[in-house]
Amino acid sequence: MAKIKLNIRQDEQIDLEVHQSNHYADIVEIQSWAELLECYRSLKQDVYPKKVFLVLDDAAQAKYTSMHAVEDDRLYVDFSDDLKGIEVDDPRWEQSYQNVCVPKQLQHYLQQLNDPAQQQRFESLAEKMQHYDENDLDALLYFNQDLLISLDSVIEVKVADIETEALKLAMLPNGYFSCDFNPFENYALIQRMQHYGFEFIGLGAALLGWIKTADFEAEKIEDLIQDLSLIYPLDSSHQKAMKDLIFKNNYLILPYSESPQEYLGYDLS
Repeated sequence: MAKIKLNIRQDEQIDLEVHQSNHYADIVEIQSWAELLECYRSLKQDVYPKKVFLVLDDAAQAKYTSMHAVEDDRLYVDFSDDLKGIEVDDPRWEQSYQNVCVPKQLQHYLQQLNDPAQQQRFESLAEKMQHYDENDLDALLYFNQDLLISLDSVIEVKVADIETEALKLAMLPNGYFSCDFNPFENYALIQRMQHYGFEFIGLGAALLGWIKTADFEAEKIEDLIQDLSLIYPLDSSHQKAMKDLIFKNNYLILPYSESPQEYLGYDLS
C-alpha cells in the first residue's frame, strides 16, 4: 500500500522564508484523515519553532478568494512604491513582488488580525449562518465523519515564523463573499475554538480545520455545543451528533461559507 508522502518544494528565485510561507510542500497519497494529522504533527516538530498551515480544500479557489478578501480596507497593502519603475513583464517584477511585497503583506495581516481594535467578538457571528438548511447541517456532520480524503488529494503546506497557532490565518486570510465569515470573523471563531482545546491547522475555500489538543476538556462539551449552535442552527439531533463526533474524533471541521451542502460527497483536492 502506498504511504503518505511529503514533497518539499524548491524555489531558488525567492527568499527561503517567502517560499516556505507561499508553498513549502505538498502532502500526497493520503490514505486517511488520521494519517494527514500525523503528518501535520511530524511536520510541526521538523520546522519548530515555525508554524505549519494546511490548505484544506480547493487550493486554487482558496487562493482566488483570499486574493479578494485582502482587498478589505483593513487588510489592503499598497506596495506600488515597492514596484515603481518595474514593468509587470520584467523578470524583476515577480522577484521584487515575492521578496518585498509578500513579507510586507504577511506582517500587515498579522498586525491587523492581532489588533484589539479590529477584532470581532465571537457573539457577533450569530445569525450569519442561520439560513443553513437541513442539507447544510448534514454537510457539517459529513465533514466530521466521512472527511473528504481521496487518494488523489493534494494538501498544500505553508510554513512561517508566526507567534500563535491562531494567527496562522494570516498566511491565507479568507472569507470574501458577503455570506461568508470574513477574515476577522474567522479569526474570532478560531480563537473561540482554541478556548476549547482545538489548535487551528488551516483552511481552504470553504472549511476551517482544527486538531484536538491536550487542553480539550470533556466537561466543556455542552458549552462548546452551545457556542456552535449560536452560529449554526443546530437542532437537538444535530447537536447530539456533533457532540458524539467531537468526543470520537481528534479533529474538528467547520464551514465558513454560505452553502456547505455543495461539498457533500466532495473529495479534497
